[in-house]
Amino acid sequence: MQRRRRQYPLGYRRARSLVVVIAMFWLWLWFGGAATLGLLHGSPVHEVLAVYGLAVVVLVSIPAALLAVATLVLTHPRATVVRLPATTASQAGARRLDGKAS
Repeated sequence: MQRRRRQYPLGYRRARSLVVVIAMFWLWLWFGGAATLGLLHGSPVHEVLAVYGLAVVVLVSIPAALLAVATLVLTHPRATVVRLPATTASQAGARRLDGKAS
């Protein structure tokens, strides 16, 4: 008995969102957002922590982006068309009034 492969679009959507967030971070970084760290007028400890945090995010974003792109490629949803039964507005309203699940 052959089993049909199930599609899980949520993983694809999460991977796509992660790629968008990482791309926005790198755009912020390239367009001078990291220069705002120089505007920190706090203690040297705060500046070191900010630079360390930025370095960690840069190093973590590279493999995360690669894994997200691999997930996008491997789990691309198939274009399937599901035909639903046509109902008029009055039939849909009648179903809601009867309490039946729509």
